[in-house]
Amino acid sequence: MKKIILAAILLCFVPGLMVAQGSDVNSRDLRGKVVYEDDEVVFRQLDEHTWIGNGHRTYNESLYLVEGNDRAVLIDAGTRVPGLDKIVAGITSKPVTMILTHGHGDHVGGVGPFPEVWIAPADEPMLRNSQRRYKGQIKHLTDGETIDLGGRKLEVMFTPGHTSGFSGDAFGSTNLLVFTYLSNVKASAAKVEKYMKDNDIRFLYPGHYSGDNLESPKRVTDIKNLCDDLLTGKRQGTKSDGNNGGNDMMAEGDGFRLTYSSQNGLK
Repeated sequence: MKKIILAAILLCFVPGLMVAQGSDVNSRDLRGKVVYEDDEVVFRQLDEHTWIGNGHRTYNESLYLVEGNDRAVLIDAGTRVPGLDKIVAGITSKPVTMILTHGHGDHVGGVGPFPEVWIAPADEPMLRNSQRRYKGQIKHLTDGETIDLGGRKLEVMFTPGHTSGFSGDAFGSTNLLVFTYLSNVKASAAKVEKYMKDNDIRFLYPGHYSGDNLESPKRVTDIKNLCDDLLTGKRQGTKSDGNNGGNDMMAEGDGFRLTYSSQNGLK
């Protein structure tokens, strides 16, 4: 049985989706063939029962459709995807459960047609208070729970850091915006680092996947170590040089950037 972990998606999936040893990762663009496309989103097939959607408004914001024998889950809803429920129904005939990794606008934009969603409790206020203000039923995920799709199970892993709960942007897709504390990011990275090692996980599919930016165990370890260096004073951040959601400090790692607030990030 293929094992997938939902984490900050980590799903995707610590998500992000996690790719196990032996998977083919030699192709530059691992998103597969196009199965649906319009002006707002394109869906590609990763394997026989897994699809990735990419929105066009916020750096390839990613949606993951994961199917089992009995039902499917859709992880995240992009920035603006009108009729997302109908698009997904055209890809899978299974009943679909909507899961949100967190409440930022680039992950909840298409959620409106779904009568209920699942999200980490700590991120529910973001969904209720978002500009679009979701009006359906909100249910809570729990850390460590298993979601059985029939012949395929998803494991939930909370990875606070980018936000307080779950977050598909936990490892940043090369640009990690920390809206909580660096200590949260460090703890989440250590948690995922161990899980990847114990389960022979080669890569994570991130919340903003462009086809060639799968995140490796090394990336997770590098993020953990950079946070530790900043927290202990071994390294000093520099002033942020761009639009980073209000974060005024940044630090460069090996192929990634971490931004945080000088007011409360260093905790």
